[in-house]
Amino acid sequence: MAGLLPVMSCAELAAAERSWLRRHPGRDWALMRRAAAAVAAEARRALDREPRTVLVLAGKGRNGADAVLAGLILAGRSGKLTVALAEAGVAAGLPTRALGLAKRRRGARVMGWREALRLAPGADIVLDGILGSGFRAPLAPELRALIRAAARLRGLRVAVDVPSGCGDGTDGPCLGADLTVSLGCLKRPLLRARVAAKAGRIRVADLGLPLPAAAECSATSEVLAPLAAARDARSEKRRQGRILIVGGSRGMPGAVVMNTRACLEAGAGLVSVVAPAALQAAATLALPEAMWMAQGDRATARRMRELAATADVTLVGSGLGPSGLSLARAAARTIRGVAILDADALRPGIVRAAGKAAARVLLPHAGEFLRLGGAAATPGEALRLARRLRSLVVLKGPLTCVTDGTRLVHIPHGGPVLARGGSGDLLAGMAAAVVAARAALGLDLLGAVTAAATWHGAAADEVAGERGETVVRTTQLLGGLLPALRRAGGPGSAPA
Repeated sequence: MAGLLPVMSCAELAAAERSWLRRHPGRDWALMRRAAAAVAAEARRALDREPRTVLVLAGKGRNGADAVLAGLILAGRSGKLTVALAEAGVAAGLPTRALGLAKRRRGARVMGWREALRLAPGADIVLDGILGSGFRAPLAPELRALIRAAARLRGLRVAVDVPSGCGDGTDGPCLGADLTVSLGCLKRPLLRARVAAKAGRIRVADLGLPLPAAAECSATSEVLAPLAAARDARSEKRRQGRILIVGGSRGMPGAVVMNTRACLEAGAGLVSVVAPAALQAAATLALPEAMWMAQGDRATARRMRELAATADVTLVGSGLGPSGLSLARAAARTIRGVAILDADALRPGIVRAAGKAAARVLLPHAGEFLRLGGAAATPGEALRLARRLRSLVVLKGPLTCVTDGTRLVHIPHGGPVLARGGSGDLLAGMAAAVVAARAALGLDLLGAVTAAATWHGAAADEVAGERGETVVRTTQLLGGLLPALRRAGGPGSAPA
């Protein structure tokens, strides 16, 4: 599947970069500039405005040079730039070249870190380029003092590649970040709990290096390319997917509405919904594109079984509540297409009831994962659960992951803006739409679910960039779907 980058150790990525540079001598400066541009773009997006002040904590090596170049981009023509040198000098070659650019910039200040932090106790953006991913413990006393002092700085802290002080062989002490931009691929240390707790939001910058395929990887926006492409001119509604949604209850009627709205806006062709009777009239007016049927009606029960047997995808569980478990089992037993089970349908008995489905997709958050699998929610446990249940598992969380029991894909998009009731209901509806259309999109099941989860996270990023992360209603996340597709680029190119 296009748009995936392998998860690699820091040493593995460094070796891959050296190998590429041996074959392309003289391209190291362009590669560094590409990395710096990626860091600057993610930092600006997280800040949600042009920074007026930028503070760069620069080590003597290439990580410091990446940070200096990113700082120059962020400061632009009018911003104030301060470079705080972690050590007395910098390495020859690219680090010296980058620092020379900063020294020649009008108004920039380059000085030792103690003086710099005294003069600039904060900034709009603080770039952490003290230590790169090649750091090996122990931490020198002077650098330990800098990390301790930098922890008190005000501003958006952005780690370049990994938070300084962590790496393949150590979890710190490290400088905490609000945002970490992992360069080239998702670095394996960032998946360790202690490092992840310090890394803040994790984003991955594709530098265009030719990296090997791997069973564990991370998604880039390129996975959205099939969704952004023009549809076949001869397509018709059934090719875009026949979907049945069974959900909602008297106490939680909104979940199935969010399922349905997300499913429709994600491009579904035909959507039928079995929802609480009290909801039917209002839902039909609000979302007339779907066909609404009332729960508890005998004719509906018969029609639900017929549709579950013929639909491409049946989504069950969102907002059903404990009183709806018998309905969930009845629907699950008759599914012959793909079963997507969410919320109250994530119970061992209901998963077993869907045993005749063509495939099963489970969408648990941490609590539902514990109920379903009896273990703490980690990517490794998700891999094992998917293998044991012969299902595809989407483990929702700060760094959502998707696994079919063999392959594991991390989704470095989204973040706290998704920490709202109902965001999982939107993801379930989007997953139903994309899975139902996977043949037309040229995707397998894992690719379709990965694309849906990436789209969900990328849409949240778009909304956060426009509105921030606080003043947002869950359904407003759907407003980010179109901008996320428009932003999605084509296949990554080699470094310029």
